[in-house]
Amino acid sequence: MPKLMLVVSAELKNIAILQPQDGSDDDTINYYFKLECEYCGWISQNEVCVSINVKENPTGNRRNDNLNLSRKCQGCERPGKISLIPGYGTPLSQNHSTEVDLMLFSCDGLLPVEYSFNGGWLAITTSGREIHVDLTMREYTDVIDGVEVSISKLKAKFVSYWG
Repeated sequence: MPKLMLVVSAELKNIAILQPQDGSDDDTINYYFKLECEYCGWISQNEVCVSINVKENPTGNRRNDNLNLSRKCQGCERPGKISLIPGYGTPLSQNHSTEVDLMLFSCDGLLPVEYSFNGGWLAITTSGREIHVDLTMREYTDVIDGVEVSISKLKAKFVSYWG
């Protein structure tokens, strides 16, 4: 089963830290992305929504209870599964804002592609003020305490994880 890391980057101006609302392993943040079939290459037209705290069909079996998404490919009808694995996320910071790990995905048959940013993000300004930001437009600009703060050039990609 391949593992993919969701990696994010951004240009931060007067922002010390950018992360999901409750930290790097926020179990309430929703991850939106399209699906790609490992077997036939089909890519979904619509995005799916996955969250750490939403499990599909808990059975009491340790292996299956971590399942966050199960679907059949609409191209070849094969089943696929995705599980989120917390503990790998790192916040973006002024000193480290390029290619920071956000979440690890364990995949079986279906792969996440084309991540979409959403609401539920927390930015801490260089002066220490917390602001809640919606990143659906992939940028944010405001004036906080007389200082312009901005998040721009926001990017995300899924990369193979071998750890």
